[in-house]
Amino acid sequence: MTLIDLRPDTTAAAAPSPVTSPLVDPDNVTSPLVDIVIPVYNEAKVLAASVTTLRDYLRDHFPFTWRITIADNASTDTTWLVAARLALTLDGVRAIHLDQKGRGRALRRAWAGNDATIVAYMDVDLSTGLDALLPLIAPLVSGHSDVAIGSRLAPGASVARGPRREFISRTYNSILRAVFGNGFKDAQCGFKAVRREVADRLVPLVRDNEWFFDTELLLLAERNGLRVHEVPVTWIDDPDSRVKVGKTARDDLKGVARLANDFAHGRGTTDLGPVARPALDDDFGRQIVVFGKIGVVSTIISLALFLWLRGSTGAVLANLIAVGTTAVGNTWANRRYTFGYRGTRERGRHYMGGVVISLAGLALSSVALANVSGSVAQVLVLLFTWTLATLARFGLLRNWVFRPAR
Repeated sequence: MTLIDLRPDTTAAAAPSPVTSPLVDPDNVTSPLVDIVIPVYNEAKVLAASVTTLRDYLRDHFPFTWRITIADNASTDTTWLVAARLALTLDGVRAIHLDQKGRGRALRRAWAGNDATIVAYMDVDLSTGLDALLPLIAPLVSGHSDVAIGSRLAPGASVARGPRREFISRTYNSILRAVFGNGFKDAQCGFKAVRREVADRLVPLVRDNEWFFDTELLLLAERNGLRVHEVPVTWIDDPDSRVKVGKTARDDLKGVARLANDFAHGRGTTDLGPVARPALDDDFGRQIVVFGKIGVVSTIISLALFLWLRGSTGAVLANLIAVGTTAVGNTWANRRYTFGYRGTRERGRHYMGGVVISLAGLALSSVALANVSGSVAQVLVLLFTWTLATLARFGLLRNWVFRPAR
């Protein structure tokens, strides 16, 4: 790894200023608020123009102090020579060279030991409109969020790209939401920023060094209770992209499987110390709404099963099968979405408690069914007893199985 660390003072970089000597001592330079990393591989043809465009925009329109870091990923053309020349001739620009490829590896190296308050990165093709840069950084400066990402799938985004890449992107992000239930919509947009103290704690947990690095970082952030801010962007596809879509898609799916397995076994959490986002003292409103949605779905499934089986098995046995079928799924959904447990911590106790509560509700509805006849009466009795059991279930889950102080 080669480093040209020529960092002039960018304290006044928000406005035009005379070019500072590139031989300034980095140890005596005021740290910038934002360090924007541009990972590159064989981009000699466009690197100078892109860096100059970005630098001019930052100098003329960006209100915070900044630095641009070019991270060369073992290029085989003249990219490193161009990067080194830019670092020597442009104030606010530095360059690092890695002997191995991998965007994740480049970001890991460029962010490690960084003295900026916020570390960011963007693609060298500048596919994302630069007017999204300030909305990306501002929530991190204010402390509102911990990670900020550009999104091509959020409402308000304007995107121009071919149908193949659009389909792959939407499919991949749909898989993520189905597997992890994540809140962000676009994991792959090459336009992200992280508070540096958060990056210092999360990046060591990330195992991927290539394109899955972004996704893994975001999922780890959410798993550790951090807030991800999503900015709709204007994005124009680069036809000369170096991304091998097929190979990247396969590697990403392998990463999804690996990370899902890690989370299922309780891995992926870390002590964030002072950067941890404090938990709410009480989340009653959200909990009861989510619990209600899960309850409606469970009731519809259970009632459909009861009506289907009642004629062949009898009302009591049909109720047993219907309630038993949804009990585990209901507990899983409430554990994950209502009360926010996604690891293995206390999982056995949670499921045992959920099953015990379901059995108590089942006993109540079975006794009631045994004392009525007629299809309409049976359905009404079931709905009444299930409603009573559901109300009791929420209280028991909240105050016994999933205690608020956890």
